[in-house]
Amino acid sequence: MGVRKNAMFLTATERENFVRACVMMKADIVNPGAPVANRYSKWDEFVAIHSMIQRANAPGAPNVNFGHGGAGAYSFLSWHRYFLFVFERQLQGYVPGVMLPYWDWSDPAPLMTDTFLGPDGAVGTNIVSRGYFAANAPGTAGNPTPAPAWWPVGLTGWNLVNGFGTLTGPLTRNLSAPGQLPSVEDLRVTLAHTTYPNFQNTLETGVDLAGVALVSRNQMHNGIHTWFGLSTSHMAALEGSPFDPFFYLHHCNIDRLWAMWQVDGHATVYPAMGGDPQHHLNDIMYPWIGGTAGYSSNVSFGSITMPNFPLDGVKRNADTLDHRALGYTYDTLAVIGIGLDRTGSMNGLTEPMTGLGTVTKWEAAKRGVSAFLQDCETVQRSAAIYVTAGIKTFRSTGAGNDFASIFAGTPYGLVKTGTGYSKGTFDTAIAPLPASGGTPLADALQDVEDTLVEPPFGWIPADEQRYLAMLTDGMRTTGSLMTSIPNGAFANTGIFAMGFGTPADVDYATLDSMVLKGRQLGITQVFHGESAGAIDKFYSNALARAIGFAAVFDPVIELFAGEHTHMEFSATSADDNFFITAQGMDFEDPNWSYQLVGPDGSTLYADGMSHAHSGATAHGRRMPHVTATRGDGRLSLMLQRDSADASSWVGSWRLMIAYRALNMSAMVMLNLGELMFPVAAGPVRGPRYARLLQPLENRLAARAVVAKSRHQLDVRPSSTNNSTKQACSVVVNVYARTRLRMELRSPTALATIGDGLKVEIGSDVLAGNIVSTRAFARLAAPAHDLAALVSRTKRTDIPQTALLKGSKALRFDPAKVLALLEKKNPKLASLRDEQVQVVSHQNGPSHIHVENTRVPAVHHLGVYVEGVYCPQHGASQGGYDHHSGVKRTDTDSACGTECRYERFTRLLNVSVAVVNKEKPKVRKRRVKKKKR
Repeated sequence: MGVRKNAMFLTATERENFVRACVMMKADIVNPGAPVANRYSKWDEFVAIHSMIQRANAPGAPNVNFGHGGAGAYSFLSWHRYFLFVFERQLQGYVPGVMLPYWDWSDPAPLMTDTFLGPDGAVGTNIVSRGYFAANAPGTAGNPTPAPAWWPVGLTGWNLVNGFGTLTGPLTRNLSAPGQLPSVEDLRVTLAHTTYPNFQNTLETGVDLAGVALVSRNQMHNGIHTWFGLSTSHMAALEGSPFDPFFYLHHCNIDRLWAMWQVDGHATVYPAMGGDPQHHLNDIMYPWIGGTAGYSSNVSFGSITMPNFPLDGVKRNADTLDHRALGYTYDTLAVIGIGLDRTGSMNGLTEPMTGLGTVTKWEAAKRGVSAFLQDCETVQRSAAIYVTAGIKTFRSTGAGNDFASIFAGTPYGLVKTGTGYSKGTFDTAIAPLPASGGTPLADALQDVEDTLVEPPFGWIPADEQRYLAMLTDGMRTTGSLMTSIPNGAFANTGIFAMGFGTPADVDYATLDSMVLKGRQLGITQVFHGESAGAIDKFYSNALARAIGFAAVFDPVIELFAGEHTHMEFSATSADDNFFITAQGMDFEDPNWSYQLVGPDGSTLYADGMSHAHSGATAHGRRMPHVTATRGDGRLSLMLQRDSADASSWVGSWRLMIAYRALNMSAMVMLNLGELMFPVAAGPVRGPRYARLLQPLENRLAARAVVAKSRHQLDVRPSSTNNSTKQACSVVVNVYARTRLRMELRSPTALATIGDGLKVEIGSDVLAGNIVSTRAFARLAAPAHDLAALVSRTKRTDIPQTALLKGSKALRFDPAKVLALLEKKNPKLASLRDEQVQVVSHQNGPSHIHVENTRVPAVHHLGVYVEGVYCPQHGASQGGYDHHSGVKRTDTDSACGTECRYERFTRLLNVSVAVVNKEKPKVRKRRVKKKKR
């Protein structure tokens, strides 16, 4: 069937398909031959089914409630799971492929548009009067919503048929305040229960079997029904709640939480005894009884009769335990496989970052995976996303390919603190493993797909999108050719590839080919870089994409000891969650302090350093929720709106970062141009590889290098008189689960010399309207063909200290050779560093042209976009032309002075490799020569 998604983030097509299927179901009359007053639809039939099973009879058990009842009513979860499955199957009969979305119990305002789930009821009557679920059909008297072309003839409105007593008639709602909805902490406590009875009863009623209620006193499932209006809404009435389409999104969320709990070691947990009658593992669920006699209902609704389901046969509670076997999963259950290059070439050194000692690529790669696992643990604890992951190292030895799983036993599992699939487990297992041998890239890619990506959950459903991340230098030395795997062979796997190394030891064409074996995601999937900071970006981005987050701000910041800075990012009402990482590149936790301050001045997270902010007050208000983890100089933080009001969410957020600071007196004011410089591009000024030859304490910080500004964006932060102290970099990533997605899109990850580059600023606004007000772009790329310089270096000029042990591809470390060459000629560190123009043509998307790509190298582009967002009107953004700045489209006329505009900012980067067509041949000959 497919993947059930958060209704907040459905595309316009997905939203329309769902409501269209619902409307078609309401128009599908079950008994067209009956008198008009007695006719009912398939939608009405499902309303009746849900009520009929609440007072039903089974053999030896009269008056059973098959789907509800609190303590002991274990079938609450299983019965509704199968009910939703049958309902979803019915929807797909009208619109093939449509999936049931879930409502995550956050403020549903973004869902309650006229063309999606409809608004709240009118004041006084509580009747929904606009939209597709209104008393009158769209486009008719009383309903101003235009009728879609697919509206079925004869459906005069959304009205419940005769037989439901006072519930007969139009849909009613009377919503309560968002602050009364279940909180993130409610979900965390519920998911933490270790027994099925406690989990089920808390999820249904908000109370465990010991009588301990959630701290918020929220009743979870029960409370949601009454939140729509106690005695004033269909949702609050058991007999009529499925009449409101919100019912299905509400119960879909309950099913999602059960699925997440099951992934956490409870896949087959279900009581076989001890509960209410007909609520045990092997009991039959009415009405899916096949031909079994003795089942009936004590409830009737006019002419509606209980349908039979002959194709389903007998269904027991046990048949529902595996939701994937029913053909669906959820977008909060991510699967990702990690392939980690453990070959001899990884013994080469990384480009040193400020604060990071001289380490090998192997050591930097291990730290990157460790940080990735810390991030996974954080999102799991936040109750937002559960990540199933596995990690394998790959190399070839004299005995053949060596693909080693890091996790013992089953090589993949839910990443969770304190388990066999955790950061701690990885750190212990990876520490003694050396790097050596050759690089069987194609074989390794196939193995990770076969053993880590496809096996979890039996690859069901088959159309689920999964992810694979490969970190390597991209230079195959042994094993099958990359062409042995056809492009698109992994049709539902999004592949991310990291080329880790200098231009002399990365095969850019192979990386591009690797990504083409899987599904093209329309976002950056190939990453390049030579530093540990670039690795951090790679793994952080791969995880963010897998869990449905998009980058919004991602700078690298250099601080001297004693300094602190404020990094600002904006939140709009289109953003529901932020995931934030900050990695101090000395990997020393005591040296770093982090604080997060909201737009109202409230401190949401602080790790102990005192730092006062005015206006911090949270009394009587629902505040955003923070889940944070610290380790090895890293902050992993999940920030969830959690139905907080706009004053606590919308506006500018500040992440305060301090490095070895005893007080907060030395504040660095970061300029935009410095923030835009991509970490993968290396140091913004000063030596690059030559720093490898210097002790850490002697390396000059980029901020301390005296150099003439190259352009308007090349402006260093002002001094705080701390520049004589040791400096360290911190790599920051801010991602958002948002309805306002912006991406840098390049037509290719691999370009040819002289062709030029074009990068588009793509926007995908799921709700509302944006208008860009300004944008800047900064290009950084090597000014010299470094790979050619290395290849021309005579072997007699390479010192013993640069030889590379254990590698089958390279006899020497390219980074060390480049360090020696740069020491002799400092100009080799020079960059092509330019401010490039953001343009658009005829109101098309904003984009950047890069001409004169004469040097084969990776070209890095940092882009800053600022604009305003209107959540009230839907339209596409205007773009830039070459002269006049902002141009609004005609659809912007929907917005006016009365609109509530919200500022947004984006800081994004992308890397594109520019290659010489002859280069792969040169590399092949060079590798062969070394093997003699």
